[in-house]
Amino acid sequence: MKIYFISFVISILMMAFSSVAIYNITDYMDPPVTPDGHRYMPTENIAKALFLSIIIGAVTFISAIRIQRERGKK
Repeated sequence: MKIYFISFVISILMMAFSSVAIYNITDYMDPPVTPDGHRYMPTENIAKALFLSIIIGAVTFISAIRIQRERGKK
C-alpha cells in the first residue's frame, strides 16, 4: 500500500509541474490574441495542458510503481 501512496504523490506533483510548464509553452507558441490585438480566454491552451499532464501523471505513476517494486525485490 505504501508503494501506491508514494507513487500517487509523485504523480500528482509531476502533473502539477508539467501542467504549468505545458501551459506556458503552449501559451508562448500559440498566444490567445485576436487579429486586432485583443486577448481572450485561452481555454484551448488550458485543455491541452490538462490533457497532456494527465498522460504524464499516468506514465509517472506506472513508472514509480515499477521502480519501487524492483527495489523491494532486491
